[in-house]
Amino acid sequence: MKKCFLLFAGALVMAPAGCAAEAPGPGPALTLEQSLAGSAPFRRLFLDAMVVEESRGLQRVFHAPRKHPANPVLPRTYEWEGWGPYLYGTVMWDGGKLRMWYNCLTDVEGSGLHTMACYAESPDGIKWERPRLGLVDWKGSKANNIVGDNTCSVSSVIKNLSPSPGREYAMYGFGRQSGPSVGFSSDGLKFNWDASPEKSQLFKSSDVTNFFYNPYTKLYTSTWKTASRRHRAAGIAVSQDGIKWRKPVETAVFVADDLDPDATQVYGMPVFPYQGMYIGLPWMYHSRYLKYGPYSANRMNEAQIGSDCTVDVQMAWSWDLINWTRPRDREPFIALGEKGSFDSGMIFTARAPVIVGDELYFYYGGFDQVHDDYKGIKAEIGLATMRLDGFCSMRAGATEGSFISRREVFRTPRVTVNAVTQPGGYVTAELLDRDNNVLKGFAREDCVPFAGDSVRGQIAWKTKAFPGGMLEGDKKVRFFLKNADLYSYLPADINTELDKGAPDL
Repeated sequence: MKKCFLLFAGALVMAPAGCAAEAPGPGPALTLEQSLAGSAPFRRLFLDAMVVEESRGLQRVFHAPRKHPANPVLPRTYEWEGWGPYLYGTVMWDGGKLRMWYNCLTDVEGSGLHTMACYAESPDGIKWERPRLGLVDWKGSKANNIVGDNTCSVSSVIKNLSPSPGREYAMYGFGRQSGPSVGFSSDGLKFNWDASPEKSQLFKSSDVTNFFYNPYTKLYTSTWKTASRRHRAAGIAVSQDGIKWRKPVETAVFVADDLDPDATQVYGMPVFPYQGMYIGLPWMYHSRYLKYGPYSANRMNEAQIGSDCTVDVQMAWSWDLINWTRPRDREPFIALGEKGSFDSGMIFTARAPVIVGDELYFYYGGFDQVHDDYKGIKAEIGLATMRLDGFCSMRAGATEGSFISRREVFRTPRVTVNAVTQPGGYVTAELLDRDNNVLKGFAREDCVPFAGDSVRGQIAWKTKAFPGGMLEGDKKVRFFLKNADLYSYLPADINTELDKGAPDL
């Protein structure tokens, strides 16, 4: 059986049998957001300059997940799935299995397109079942996996840790009331969309919303589709109870910018907390926009004539949900497939990845045609995977490089590293004081270097403990790399005052 690990208390711990998202030992189950975010101290990632004071001879390399050879893992199968299954949606560990809530667009005779919310489950993330739930009638039969008919698109399902009866699960999305709405359920299957105030519009938004619970701020949080001078863009809304919402910023917080090609808009952006920060998966719509004058649907359609009208996925990050950064090259995080493949026209993602073993699983909905070209369109669900913390690495080739970390207060001379080395490669280190002087007994020649491929490798020194005079006070780590990629690190026994988390919104 594959071993599964979860992020808990800043470290990787083995999950119970079945890879359920449970806390180790007694205690409540972890939500999707808690399992991804972990808790302080957070591992040090290299997405920006936050953790590196000085670097020499190293390259900062961004990485994309690899598409799984079993794709599509959830193909179009049943009549009620219409165009086919796609995400927008949610995948999370729950009750010892992976549960997926996905969408379908179905052409119902006499009533036009319906958004069908459907459900699937899997023991391993590769083989999926669509259970016959007996909940929703489809052409005279309830032998299907439908959980909602024309109720909600972009299905963000959140499991509440301290719910009132009947509200153990919340499904958020763009609903019947032409706005963001929510339905509640005791089991994640039978959702109540009719009880006030949930049937009313939660806040003003265009037709794409994504929701998550923020373990740093203890707020429900949503990204919502709004407009900017580059047309489609993403804004932020927050709520203490999931019902009454406010917008810290009334305008867009994430937009296409001058490093993007002209024909670039942001169709939507799921966000998930990860190791003290936020990772966004913006859906980049490659279409021209209105340059001047008032908006109208006709003018928008005229503006995009001649554009690719494809959608792929990039990656962004933020420390506060307001200020966002992307890699300068603007390469896709999940790229379109080859012509004729199920994901060659558009790609949209689940609201967050899940942890399976030592990897992050990113599920996505792929379409074989572009936006607004819907005749004969087909949708299916794919999977892309990457190592834990694998978004970015510090890389050295055959010539050794080095970097100095930020100041830390830690009390055990040991560092956990997520790294991979090539033949003849290594990751080694020495400890410095705040003025970059090497601490006696902790030079690189005193270090036991790391070589291999591990998300929890160890770097230690021959001296197993700091002498009394070194226990307190700031320390830095100077890493030396050769033929190696270092994805993240975490010194032992860190003072967590440095990892307070995000500011209040």
